Parts: sequence; C-alpha cells; structure tokens
Amino acid sequence: MGDSTSIVTAEINYIRPLPIYEIEKPFQILFDIPPDVPDQRMTNVEFETRNQSFADIRPRLADFTLDKNGFEICHESLTLTSAELADQQVIRDRYLPEVEKILRKHVQDGFDKVHFFDWRLRDSQLSTEPQVTDMNDLSIWLRPVTYVHIDHAPRAVVNRIRLFLGDEAERLLRGRVRVINVWRPVDHAVEDYPLAFCDASTLRDEDLVECDHVRRSYKGATLFPYHHPDQKFYFLRDQRPDEVTLLKIFDSDSDVPARACAHCSFSLDTEQPRKRKSFEVRALLFNYADETSNKEE
Repeated sequence: MGDSTSIVTAEINYIRPLPIYEIEKPFQILFDIPPDVPDQRMTNVEFETRNQSFADIRPRLADFTLDKNGFEICHESLTLTSAELADQQVIRDRYLPEVEKILRKHVQDGFDKVHFFDWRLRDSQLSTEPQVTDMNDLSIWLRPVTYVHIDHAPRAVVNRIRLFLGDEAERLLRGRVRVINVWRPVDHAVEDYPLAFCDASTLRDEDLVECDHVRRSYKGATLFPYHHPDQKFYFLRDQRPDEVTLLKIFDSDSDVPARACAHCSFSLDTEQPRKRKSFEVRALLFNYADETSNKEE
C-alpha cells in the first residue's frame, strides 16, 4: 500500500439504512412539489457521516484499470479553461471530440458508438446549492458531491438509452453497454476535495440501494452504497488537468469484474487551498451485437 503518508482519513457521507426502506423505496424529488399535494416530502433519504481512509494511488497509477477496479487514470493534455468550458458551444465543438479520442485510446475492447448525454462543471467555492436544481441546464455550476454514490442505476441507464436513442435503442441494448465518466480538474491541480473512488472489487451488491431521482418530466435512479468496513477507497493527490480519471458507472457485461464504481469527494482540510474546479463528461459506449459488429470509422 505504501507508507502511512500516502493514506489520509476524512469524513464522507453514506446513506443511512432506515427501516422505512423495507416498505418505501428511497427517493429524492428535484422539483418544487405543488402545494395541493398531500405528501410534501422532498426526500426520505438520510445520510450519516463516517470516517474513511483514502490511499493515494500516485505511486502506482498503472495498477488500477476500468475493468478490474472501475477506474483508471490516463494522461491527456487540456488546453481549455473553466471559462471556456462554461460555453456550451465550445464544449460541443471542441471538448467532446477530445473526450471521444481519449475514450477510443484508453477504453479496453473499444466501442462502436458513443453518445454524450451529460456534462458538469463543479466548483468547491460554491457555498450552497439550491434544494431544487434544474439538472437539464448543463451550464449550472455544482459543488463537489461528498456522499458516496453511483450516478445511474442499471434500469435508469436502459431508460436513458430508450429516451435518447429512440428507434436505435433496442438494437443497441442487444450489445454491450457501458457508461463511462471522463473527469478532470481544470485551471490548476486539485488541492482540496479530490475525487475518491471505491475499488469496485470491494463493493458488495447487497450493500447497494436504488434511489429514485424524480424530475418534473423524467424519473431516473441512482445507487447509494451502505457503509461496509471492507470497502477500499483511493484518490490521486494533487491531480492535474492533464491527469484524466475514467470512471465506470455501468457495464452490461456480467463477466467483467468491475461493473460500477462508487465515488465521492472529500475535504483534505488543506490550509488556504485554491478552490477545486473540475469538469466531467458522461458517455454511453456501445458495442454492437455480433450481427452488427462493424466499427464506425
């Protein structure tokens, strides 16, 4: 593992196991509830704070891979600033093509088709976020997330494919489907709130609970892990903009050891750090089923 200086302990948040989940599914409502609705609860989710150890992977970056651990680090230069990445046209015209090149270069087994469906700027300088956020507005800056989660539950991935890809969806779902997040710092190295990843080989399926994310016109779902002492977390200290994290959110291939990676951010309690700015892109990757396995050029 390395010497003790490569391991830090910090507080992060886990979903609290509540008896109500035996009769009611966890939910989070992401829009204002009309006043005439009897149940005004925005959520039935509670979080609990736990101390967690995080090991710095910088001395052994090559040891971790998407299919073995659910995450890996690759090196690719970045010329865009956070100000440029706030421009949606710049993202579409300049950055998404770069992300596709990164994925084609580094994702094992390759893929036939990519569909980018979400991207987010995050800034630790933001003091708060509104309880209700229009997640369809991709230009909104968000804070780093300090609770452990997996962005999309499997059924939510399938629903998104049907929503985004219409007539193509059923054909694509017959092949291998992956969701990969491409995450990197922007402007400068991370001095506080690094991204941390739970080694997928240490995360038990029975510790995952699905939570509905209810929007005004769409219902998605995320996965929250319950805390378990066997979970192992890692981070990359002083991660630079040219150090890109690939993070697996979903993989339909049941033979792959790592099918999803739980993750979060945590405070290093750095004295007067530069505020973390980061940008992530969420990508659907498709490998066509055998009858249509012709690679797109």
